[in-house]
Amino acid sequence: MRLFTFATSPYARKARMVLDIKSIAYEPVERCYSLDRKEDLFTASPRAEVPALILDDGRTIADSTIICEYLDDAFPNPPLRPADPFERARMRQIEELCDRAFDSVSNGYWLAQARKGAPEAEAMTQAARAEFTQLLRTLDRELGEREFLCGALSIADLAAICYVPSARVMGIDLAEMLRLKAWTSRMSEIPAVKDDRRRLVKALAKAHDIASELEGPDGRIHWRDSRLEWPVRRGFVDLIAREFHAGKMMFPPEGT
Repeated sequence: MRLFTFATSPYARKARMVLDIKSIAYEPVERCYSLDRKEDLFTASPRAEVPALILDDGRTIADSTIICEYLDDAFPNPPLRPADPFERARMRQIEELCDRAFDSVSNGYWLAQARKGAPEAEAMTQAARAEFTQLLRTLDRELGEREFLCGALSIADLAAICYVPSARVMGIDLAEMLRLKAWTSRMSEIPAVKDDRRRLVKALAKAHDIASELEGPDGRIHWRDSRLEWPVRRGFVDLIAREFHAGKMMFPPEGT
């Protein structure tokens, strides 16, 4: 197998951790079309987004949720989805919370850092911090007295661990969320999570600044669905309009 991945993409990180936990052999291919503009990613993903999985027979699968569920079906041990139908649905809801809400708020925070000279930057930063805190409290409630979000380690945990540690960077204290803080410590001891963290730290050490992590060689930032919804919903329409009119936005290809 080959996996188109990118060390700082939470979606790609989630899929790669599933492969590692299941001890599935694969070749990682570091790629980010919005940054490197390499066309080979289109072969595996019409949206040119990571992760994309190429099977040994050449068939391809795109989208992190679909890839993770495929891997859990094709390689069932250890299982990363609950057997109980309700808990499995709940797992999907938590994964969706991470993939949509956590991701869009995080993107808003980092956009504010990249556009720190914009008049909206401070307000956007504070709005992102406040909403990120609310999302963390939601995870803390979902965790309850469980060791992991759905009892045993699941895809929901792997999705969440890609976002929760960002609280420290944002200046958010987990002291009032003791269950989530203990969960973070448990997750950090899992070998696949440790390896993911090492890759992330190594990649971030090479970044010149946050703008270089977001902008491609032509200065454009890749936008999609909930990442665009969040700043509009929070009232930062003028910033988005300036980005659009300045030609600094790019989107997935039409028809995808």
